[in-house]
Amino acid sequence: MEKNIAAGDPVDYPFLRGGGEMGRLMREKDWSQTALGTPDTWPLTLRTALGIVLNSKFPMFLFWGEELFCFYNDAYRPSLGIEGKHPDALGQPAISVWPETWDSYIKPLTARIFSGGEATWDEDQLVPIYRNGRMEDVYWTYSLSPIFGESGQVVGTMFTCTETTEKVNNLKTLTESKDQLHFAVEATELATWDHNPVTNKLKGNDRLKEWFGLPAQEEIDLPMALQAIAEKDRKRVEKAIATALNVSSGGGYDIEYTIVHQSTKKERIVRVQGRAWFGSDRVANRFNGTMQDTTQRVLARERLEAEKMRFLTLLETIPNTAWTTDPDGKLTFINQRWYDYTGQSVEETFNGGWEVATHSDDLPAATEKMSHSLKTGEPYTTEYRLKRADGTYRWHLARATTMRDETGAIASWLGTITDIHEQKQIQVRLDELVRRRTQQLETSVYELQRSNENLQQFAYVASHDLQEPLRKIQSFGDILKKRYELQLGDGADYLSRMQLAAKRMSVLIEDLLTYSRITTRQQATGEVMLDNVLRTVLNNLELRIKESSASIAVEPLPVVRGDASQLTQLFQNLLSNAVKFQKPGIHPVIRIATTKINATEIPADPNLRQETGMYHRIDVSDNGIGFEEKYLDRIFEVFQRLHGKSQYTGTGIGLAICKKVAVNHGGIITATSQPGEGATFNVYLPV
Repeated sequence: MEKNIAAGDPVDYPFLRGGGEMGRLMREKDWSQTALGTPDTWPLTLRTALGIVLNSKFPMFLFWGEELFCFYNDAYRPSLGIEGKHPDALGQPAISVWPETWDSYIKPLTARIFSGGEATWDEDQLVPIYRNGRMEDVYWTYSLSPIFGESGQVVGTMFTCTETTEKVNNLKTLTESKDQLHFAVEATELATWDHNPVTNKLKGNDRLKEWFGLPAQEEIDLPMALQAIAEKDRKRVEKAIATALNVSSGGGYDIEYTIVHQSTKKERIVRVQGRAWFGSDRVANRFNGTMQDTTQRVLARERLEAEKMRFLTLLETIPNTAWTTDPDGKLTFINQRWYDYTGQSVEETFNGGWEVATHSDDLPAATEKMSHSLKTGEPYTTEYRLKRADGTYRWHLARATTMRDETGAIASWLGTITDIHEQKQIQVRLDELVRRRTQQLETSVYELQRSNENLQQFAYVASHDLQEPLRKIQSFGDILKKRYELQLGDGADYLSRMQLAAKRMSVLIEDLLTYSRITTRQQATGEVMLDNVLRTVLNNLELRIKESSASIAVEPLPVVRGDASQLTQLFQNLLSNAVKFQKPGIHPVIRIATTKINATEIPADPNLRQETGMYHRIDVSDNGIGFEEKYLDRIFEVFQRLHGKSQYTGTGIGLAICKKVAVNHGGIITATSQPGEGATFNVYLPV
């Protein structure tokens, strides 16, 4: 036993000498305040165990007694993580040092030692601890050994351990990397291979063995695999392998070849990439890599090349100069027509030949248009003069458009150059002819306008100068008839005929003036209510309607755009004819109806100017004498009559006026009829 020393005084216990920093802390600690008592009262077993713990270079930990008091050495301190939370952990009950993990992780281990008395161990086990200001998942490899007292009972547990967190995490990362690599291999449908140059054995995944038709065994001889390579490629592959296995090559391996399944004989084109690895003796000790099925890609490339060759062959056969450029406008191809025309060499052509051949006056505009197209992707069209091999310039038309890939990006430009010199000269002559003809037409239009003005002035004068004598003839005739009718005898009949002729002449002059005014006034403006127009017409014809006992049924009529006075002339002529051309002894029955139709339903007529998709069809029907439809075109012409003047009065101008009004309003007029069955006149006006 050591001598008693006052609390707080430094004590030099021999069994605590050495032990590094933890030995110093234990010597300086005031043990009188702990449940363990001072070190001089500790049993020999504890002293011996502490001496072993403190002087060990391996991380060690000691749990002692019923409360499992904690002791540990310097080698254990970096992993312990208790100083920041429990600076006075030495000699404290373990549950107060590790309250977060004691019950779940540590206590079951110590309980097993105390109850069974047998040592145990484990590796890479999770035992979380509080360190760095937080709970951390920490992995340990440890050995637990019981410490027996003098009576043979277990009085403590010795932990010898090391932290393996980094190793476990590295293994996890490696496993994840292997899983990711496996996923990548499967996702990209790669075959993998690993060749041992020393044994000349080859390993491969299931996909590689399936492609080659190889047996399922883990390793196969390399010559067996080489037999699956198409004979045309085998020597090339063997040479590439030999080169890769030579240290001077750097070990790189990248080759494409065809393999043939040994059973099905199915061919597959593969691209193989890998690397050889060399030891310190500069001899290859491993050779591995991946294999990708490129059959479809290669076939597509071959088809594309074949299409390209057919395309270029086609460009050589056309009679125009044809060319292609890259997306930036750099020339990639031009057909033989260019060389034949310009006399340039290939080198001259691909080094600014187009600029040299283009006329200097045309080059700036052509270059500007080309630059604009290259920036915007818009088609390129321009004209310029190109110098022929004999030095003469001829006009050409250049066109170009983009050729795009599957993403919509410009892959290249395709253009043609067409000789248009003759057409250009013809166009110049045509332009001159057009200019002259235009001057002639302008002169003719001017003369026609002046003639129309003279005609209108003549019509105005004629209407007055012709009507005045006719009025005098009628007036003087009336006076003669009134005063001298008895003396005239048979002459009275001649006088009546003279007055009737003068009256017809007056009506003819009025109708001609009306037709003339409608012909020279073709612009229809303003909205017109046809119901109002019809009321005016019925008022004008009121006396004739009463005299003929005519019955008129009218549906509501639409509003149209036009000239009210012209439309009044149209309907007045139609109703006047319907009243006039009646069967003897039959009262006139007239019906006016309207409907809206599509433009496609209108009868074909050269006078129709279709400006809208919908039209009003206004039908004027009567029960009169009718006519044969073979005369349909004739009845709408000026002075055309189907009946004699003695039978039905009129000038033969009324229906011509109707046609002119309909055409002026963007419509047409037609009719249907049978002799003795009445007639229906159809007026089509735009909606």
